[in-house]
Parts: sequence; structure tokens; C-alpha cells
Amino acid sequence: MNAVRLGTPIRGICVWAAAYGRSNGRDCIYAVSSGERCLFFVVDAHSGECLHRFEMEEAKHCWGVVATGEAAYAVADGHLYRYRAAPPGNGLEHLGAAIEGEHYSWRLAADDDGAIYGGCYPGGKAFRYDPRTGAFRDYGAIVEGEQYVRCMKAYGGALYMGIGTVAPRLVAMQVDSGERKEIPLPAAAANDSMVYDLDIAWPYLYIRLTPSNTMRVYDLAEEVWIDEIPGAMGLAVSPPDGNGSVYFAKDDRLHRYDAAARGYEDVGVPLEGPCVDFGWIGPEDASLETAASRLICIRRDGSYWTYDPKTGRREERDPGLSGGPVTIHSLAPGPDGRIYCGGYFAGGFASFDPATGELSEAQTFGQIEGMAAFGSKLYLGVYPKAILYEYDPERPWIPGDNPTRLASLQDEGQDRPFAFCDAGDALAVGTVPDYGRLGGALALVRPEERRVERFPGIAGAQSVTSLAFRSGTLYLGGCIWGGLGVKPIDEEALLLAWDPAARRELRRTIPVPGEKAISALAFAPNGRLWGVTAGKLFEFDVDDWRLVRDIEVVPFDWGSRGHFWRGGSLRFEADGGIVGTAVGTLFHYDPAFDRVTAEAEGVWLSTGDREGRSYFSIGTSLFKR
Repeated sequence: MNAVRLGTPIRGICVWAAAYGRSNGRDCIYAVSSGERCLFFVVDAHSGECLHRFEMEEAKHCWGVVATGEAAYAVADGHLYRYRAAPPGNGLEHLGAAIEGEHYSWRLAADDDGAIYGGCYPGGKAFRYDPRTGAFRDYGAIVEGEQYVRCMKAYGGALYMGIGTVAPRLVAMQVDSGERKEIPLPAAAANDSMVYDLDIAWPYLYIRLTPSNTMRVYDLAEEVWIDEIPGAMGLAVSPPDGNGSVYFAKDDRLHRYDAAARGYEDVGVPLEGPCVDFGWIGPEDASLETAASRLICIRRDGSYWTYDPKTGRREERDPGLSGGPVTIHSLAPGPDGRIYCGGYFAGGFASFDPATGELSEAQTFGQIEGMAAFGSKLYLGVYPKAILYEYDPERPWIPGDNPTRLASLQDEGQDRPFAFCDAGDALAVGTVPDYGRLGGALALVRPEERRVERFPGIAGAQSVTSLAFRSGTLYLGGCIWGGLGVKPIDEEALLLAWDPAARRELRRTIPVPGEKAISALAFAPNGRLWGVTAGKLFEFDVDDWRLVRDIEVVPFDWGSRGHFWRGGSLRFEADGGIVGTAVGTLFHYDPAFDRVTAEAEGVWLSTGDREGRSYFSIGTSLFKR
């Protein structure tokens, strides 16, 4: 196969974790940007000067940064890192994996002795790092059956942890003995799935529950829940100001909360989304401890603001942090002939023009799980909250205007819109549910009517991960896994035939026994339905409702995966050949000779343009076949 590398469509900054502290006499921001390789930044909080930029080995996702004295720690993909400017520090140190087998990590906490704590997935474990000995301690699974230890704070010899996703849990653990005690949540929290954020400003503990986004306040001294605030945005509540009040994000505005008075107020500062992490800084010639007077908060793009509660003055800084390449997460042809790309975790949106051979400038956007052209527009499915957007390629990209938000399937318990299909008079969308839930949904988008019909639970406990349409019938490919953090109850993937006009199921079957997901569906010109599971390609006769054949493309062991949503794609060439992807392998199949040829490895996405040319991605790079 001859392939041409077209470049890296998306580069960017994606900061979801930061801390604030002193380094060499300066007030500093320690921030980590996630991407194909995490980047650790040290920024002068007053001038905005970027003092240091380090690449983090073996790290792509970071949700936790904490500062202790002259050091700062970050955790990413289960590995802990330490920055020290003063001797014996030498920049950024990789301290190793916290717990073997725990490949994803969340927030960090530090106690008064400088010990570092973190929570993990998929084992639902917590760890401690002792900087005096360099040793890690594995506390084991905190709550049996729960895979996420999402957030934590250390106080008074105890570690308070927020857990989910089967049900939200709040646990206090004595850090020396490991003894645990669960703090019961209010009855109204039963409809939530996770304690997503947690902060302490003694004697009050603050948590945010999802998906309700309710902030609840607990009096640690009296051991009683005292307040609840709807519409909190996360990801943090600030350390207290001089009056004991804390600050948080709600309804895209900064609010101040007075726990003693049980009241909150809008302080007049607009926000552009959740607040990553808060801190306090003082005048340039004073220390954080003695003259903390301005609230500071970094944004996802690396810019930040400060706010003086006494004067109400807000100041902006943009250090101009240089980001890194972003993994391509979605790929589709647009209505204008361009090939569009969406980025993973850091998000982003870009395109390649086959006519000119040029890549567009990347735009800042959320994580696009799937997209498809329908009419003259491109439709985007964004995680989280399964948000659907309409983008008009003929108009300028204007945040908040183009693309236009159409709907969210969050109320239906959905989170990831992976599957898209032209279904005649509507665009069909298939989804994976929220964390801790089983059962995907089908949405029918009718752009002319600005209407979205929703059909949750259409495949029972299975997600809807692939779609195809022919002669008035919509075909849905299922996946036994739902959202992360919950075990499936089905054992094999379903294929459903569904009538969109009558809004009813016609029939269902297990098309390929033993297969647990159908990651792609497409109709060949002869009317036969083809699909990809994980490592298998199959042909299905929808008229006789029977499997014609299945072909192994790649050996695959279902027992090796904790979950599997997608990994397949299909398109048909003029000569009758099939080009597709199956769990990281780009393949060509010749039906006439029943011959599979593996053409490239590391390929999870492929698509084609109007001229029949194929495109695929490997990591952060886009290629033309």
C-alpha cells in the first residue's frame, strides 16, 4: 500500500488540572496539558511568563496536580511525577507507577506531612506516596464493586474520597490504619452516579454530584448535611478567603458561598465553563501565606484570570502556552468534500481539503465521538452529555453560533454519540450511556424541523455503536458494554431491524455468535449488509435474515478487554473490494477471492472522499491511501 502522510491536523492545550504554590520566591502556577504526550508547565502567576515546559513520559491524561512547599506533583495514567526547582530537584522527575494495573488516575491530595494521595481506575483503588522514603502504599479497592475513586482531600489524618459509578459514595479513611467509614449521602443523591468533586474548608466539606450537578455541604464537626446548591459546574471549590467564604462556578458565573450564613451570591464574574482549580495569590513582593488576596484560576486553554474580592477587579493573563499534537478521535467526509477530524480528550476540530491539499487551522472544540454529513451540514456528536451540534461549512466558525447546539441526550442517560447514519428524512445517531449505566439510545435528528426524537433503551441493556439504512429500514448494531464503571449483563451483540416511520422494531438477532460488539455496519451496492465486530468482518442477508459468512481479519480475545465500543469502519470500492479497520488494523478484503490483506497497523479510523480516495489516521497523523 502506498500512503501519503498529510500532517498533524490538531494541536492544542487542554488543562484539566493545576495547582498554585511558591517556587524560587515566585508565586507559580503548575499546570498540566493533556494530549498525545502530557506537558507540565510552570508559569509565573503575576507576569504570565512560562518558566518551564516539560514532556511527561508515559502520560496522555492528567486530572490531578497538587503543590506542597517547594514541590508540585502530577498524576497521569497511573504514574506520579514531581517538579522541584530547588536542590535536590532537577526539573521534572518520573516517580513511577503508583499501583500496577491501575492505568488511569484522577485527582491528587496532600496532607500536612507532604504525603501524596491519589485515586485510580479500573480497580477503584487509592494510593499514598511518601516523599521521605519514595515508597508507594496501595490501600486496595475502597468500595467493592466501584471502579472509580474520582476525588479526594486529606484533613486531620483522614482521607475523604468521592467514589462512583454504580452509586455515589463518600468515604473517610484513616491514612495510617486504612480504616474506612462511609458517610451516608442524602436520600436525594440516590439518582446520581458519582461524587465527582470534593473540597474541604474546615469544618465544611463540599461535594458535587453528577449527573445532577448538585453541590452539597457537609459539616464535618457536627456530622450533618447542611445545604445543597443546584447547577454547580465544578471542578473545584476554592480554598476559603479571609472571611471563610469559598468560590465556585455556577450557571457560567463565579459565585461566593458563605457556609455560616447558608447563602451564596453571584460576584459578577462571567465564566466560560468549569473552573479547573482555584488558588490564592498576593502582591508580587509578598508570600502566599501572609498576603493571599486575589483568587486565581486557570482555564482549559492555559489562559487564566485573577479576582480581587475587595475591589471586584478581574485581570486576565495568557501565557501563550505551546501545546502538543492531539490524537485524532473521529474522521468523516463533509458535505463540502473536505475530510473532517475531531481530537481526543483535548478535543479540537480541523479539516483537510483534497482539492488544495491543505489542512485547515484547528479550532478549539469538545471531544467529537462521531460525525456525519447530512444535506449541506455536518453534524457532530460530542462527549460528555451526548451533545449534538450542527456545523455549516459555508459559514465562518464562530464559537456559540456555528456550530449550533441542537440537543443533548443527557436526560436520557446518554454520554457518547458514536454512530451516525443518513436515514432518509432524518439523521440517525446511536449512543453509549453515561458512567455506571447500561442501555444506549437512538436519536433521529430532523434539522428542517429543529427537532430531535429520542428512543432510549432501544437495544435493551446494549449500547448502539453502529447504524445502517436501506429501503426504509434502520439497522442497529449493539455492544454489550454500557458506560464505564458497570459490568454488562448481555453476552453477545445484537443486530436490530427498526422501522423509523412506524417507530417499531421489526426483528432482532445475534448475527455472529460469540461476538460482543458490532462496531461498523454498511450496505454494499448489491444490498448485502456488512459489519465489523472487533476482529471479524461479516456479511448478512437482511432479506433472508441470516449470516452469509464471517471472516477473521485480526485474532481477537474478548477476554482481554475491559470494555469495547468501537474499532471498526467500512467502505466499498468501485471494484467490489472492501476497505475497513478492525481493532487497529487497516485491511482490504476481496470478496471474489475471499482474501484479506492487512495494509497498516495502528489504524482505528478510516473514511473516503467523493473521488473514492481513502483516508486514515494513526495517532495524531492523517494519511491518504
